[in-house]
Formats: sequence, structure tokens, C-alpha cells
Amino acid sequence: MPKVVVIGAGGAGCGAAIAAAKAGADAVLLERTDMVFGGAVWAGRMDYNGKFVSSEECKALGGGEIFAALESIILHHANIVDEEFGYVYNCPQSEAVVRKAVIASGVKILFEARAVDVIKEGDSIIKKVILADGSEIEGDAFVDATGSAGGLANCIKYGGACVMCPYYRCPVFGDRVGIATKAGAKSYTVYRPDGSPGTLTAAVGIHKESLSPELLAELEEKGAVTIPLPPELIDYGRLKRLGAVRSRAQMENLNLVDNGVAKCVGSGNFPLHDLRKIRGFEKAQLAYPLGGGGGKADKISDIDVNTREDTLRIPGFKNLFGAGTKVGTGGVSAVVCEGYLAGHNATRAAAGKELLELPTTIALGDFTKFIGNIWRETNAIPKGYAFSHGPALERLKKLGFYTGNAAEIHKRVENAGLKGIYDQKIV
Repeated sequence: MPKVVVIGAGGAGCGAAIAAAKAGADAVLLERTDMVFGGAVWAGRMDYNGKFVSSEECKALGGGEIFAALESIILHHANIVDEEFGYVYNCPQSEAVVRKAVIASGVKILFEARAVDVIKEGDSIIKKVILADGSEIEGDAFVDATGSAGGLANCIKYGGACVMCPYYRCPVFGDRVGIATKAGAKSYTVYRPDGSPGTLTAAVGIHKESLSPELLAELEEKGAVTIPLPPELIDYGRLKRLGAVRSRAQMENLNLVDNGVAKCVGSGNFPLHDLRKIRGFEKAQLAYPLGGGGGKADKISDIDVNTREDTLRIPGFKNLFGAGTKVGTGGVSAVVCEGYLAGHNATRAAAGKELLELPTTIALGDFTKFIGNIWRETNAIPKGYAFSHGPALERLKKLGFYTGNAAEIHKRVENAGLKGIYDQKIV
């Protein structure tokens, strides 16, 4: 039985590990913290706009475990401005249900196992990863799902300070290390318009109990509330600074969703003194990031991005794959979908089988090639492209993939001859 080692247990890593185990590999998932699902633990929102298409296609391909886990803890079917089809899951319960799904698939998770280096055979084959404690984990194929964010020094240098985010917790568990970069893959950084490296947080969390009784009641009833911002608080510059793709309309409003806490979407690091100027937020208290209330610092993402082939193999390597924000993709749904493809293909590589390249007759195949072509044809760095807004959503609509009809989406995958491909044993 070939062994596939996945580094990083965020949404992409969890998907990759599940896919590898289902394909017949001995799947080992290394996570430097004590939790799985990474930043997605506090994302809360799923399936809005084109994310519905990607989620349903992945289910049709056989990659439904993580989506089923999140659907089991839905709080609301609700949308904010410029969005449709979405639901909100209970963030405080998300890690537990996703962890259960990963373990149920036969994956072995090693917590507090921070990979810091690699051992190679020649230039193109990874043999082992080295952990911070000096131990070594051998494998036949590897998936780098370490993301592109964090690192205490990076946030201090480029973000102003560590804002004590709930995603990465670097002071406790150590900095993220990009394994593909350590192996010799070229690393790229996304730059903001002012030349600063990295992109910033797209949302903040608020303790629901600190909202006014009237606003809290409305939020819990509707699941999402859109509040127009006073003109002096509108900042369209956020569109260029944020890591996630958002619309101008979302910059003009405070978009609040009930994800078990309360999340202000598209606001970025909203200074607490400005937040309290808005109706219903007079006593607002941030739940996360804990150090972000002054608006002077932020979590930094997109500072360590690698290229990948359309099979998600890292160029120049035979048994190293990448997925998620590590290779320029954004949004919970897209990174989970990529994880399944990376883990499936890592197993194929370990078994000496031909790799799977998703066809452009389905949205996920076209999206994968679309991101790849940005590297190949324009030499530009992917900027967290997701199915929710911006160029990827516009492309989805232009090509006729955009729909809220699940049966239509599943039929498209079936017509491509790929129904349940991730359920099939490779070895």
C-alpha cells in the first residue's frame, strides 16, 4: 500500500487526505496545531454564487465528505448583498465534524507535527519530511497544503503586528513552513498596490452578545443582515488590500452573518472605534482577530505561493502536489475541491498510474486550467481566485456553468464520465 503524506490540515489538506485514503493509500495528515480545517473553521459561509457549482461537482466526483459534514451543522440558508444559494454553518462546531469525517475515512492525523524541511532523492523526488522535533516521516507521494499565510515574523513585518488570529496561532504552535518551497519550488508573493507584500483579512468576528438586542434578534431570525455604511466609513481601497475577492457593493455595507458568533464580511480589519459608530454595534466586542480592534495590524496572507500543473503536481517534481491557497486558490469550497484532486493524484503518482486531469467540460476542470493559464500565459500570480466573485465567477457564467440546479451539475459530471471517480480504488 503506497503512503501519501499530506502537510497541513486546512480545507485543502483534509480533502487531500480523505481522497488519498479512499483511493487506497495509507494516508497520513500532518498538522502543526491541535485542530483541523484551518482558517475554514471561522469562515462560516458556503455555496454562495459559484461555490454552489464547485461543491456539487465535487460531490458528484465522489468528494462529498467535508461538504456533508458542514451541511450537518447549517444554521441558516442566508445571503448578503451580491450573493445567492448560500448557507451559514456553525463555526464553533465545524472543526469537530470535519475531524470526524477525516478520521472516518481512514486517515491518520498527527497533531502538533510541524513539518520544517524535506529529504529528496535527486532533484525531483521527495523521500521524507522532517518535523520540528527532528523526527522524519517517509512517504511515496506528498501534498503541500500548508497555505500561504502566517508566520509570526511576516505578520509583524508586513502586517504591523501579530493580531492573535484564531486560524494559525503561530506563537503557540510555531510558524507555517511551505514544504514545496523548502523542496526548491519557486515561491511567489502577492503584492498590494502600495507595494507591500501579502494581502489582508477579509472579515472580523464579533461576539453576538455584544450587539444590540434588536440587531441580534434580527440577525438570528434572518441569518444575515446588510447595514449600509455611513459615507465616511466606506473604503473602496479594501478591494485591493483584501485576500478574498469582494464587490464594490459589499464595501458599501456592513454585511453581518450569524455563524455561531457573528461575522462582518468584506469589512477587513474594521477599527473598533469605527465599528461602534454603526447602529446596533455601540457595544460591539471583537471575537477575532483579538488584536485587530485598533485597525493598526492584520494577518498577512499570500506571501508563499507556488505554481502547479493542471493535475496539481508541482512542476519539476514527480511525487509532490499542491492544493489550496498554497497554489493560488481561494475560498473554502474551491480549496476543498482542489484537495480532493491533489490527494487522488498523489495516490496515482505513488502507484505509478496516469494522473487525472479534470476536463474543461466541467466547472472544476475549467477553473483549474484557468488558474494554471494565469501562470503559464501571463506570468501573473493568482490572487486567491474563488468561485464567489470576480473573474472566476464571471467566467463561470460566461461558459454556462452557473446554476442553482444540483441535478444539472451532477449530470454534467456524469456526462464527462467522472461520476464517483474519487470513490474508486487506485491501489
